[in-house]
Amino acid sequence: MKTIEIALSDLHFHARHGVFKQENIVGNEFIVALNVRIPFTDGIDDDDLDATISYADLYDIIADEMKRPRKLLETVANDICLRICGKWPQILSGEITICKSTPPIPGITGSASVRLFF
Repeated sequence: MKTIEIALSDLHFHARHGVFKQENIVGNEFIVALNVRIPFTDGIDDDDLDATISYADLYDIIADEMKRPRKLLETVANDICLRICGKWPQILSGEITICKSTPPIPGITGSASVRLFF
């Protein structure tokens, strides 16, 4: 069976996710990536937009969820997953990664991220 992967990567958001009070006030920079797989259908051969999922619509869901502060990035990822899979039941699988660019951990020089597979 042929499948199509639709991917969004390197999406940058300023958001207020985090456990610490300062994170909720000041916020942080986040980078999000999403991949979803759907079945390849005859509609794709016919250049039918209804045979696929608009990456603009996927982006809108991600952007909307990034605006709602949460303590856990895992919760943000799951909420994005639930909305996307609820809207497009033809999704076979997917993956979302949310990266906090500068986590407030003393001594850390890198980023922190979570990845949800569905």
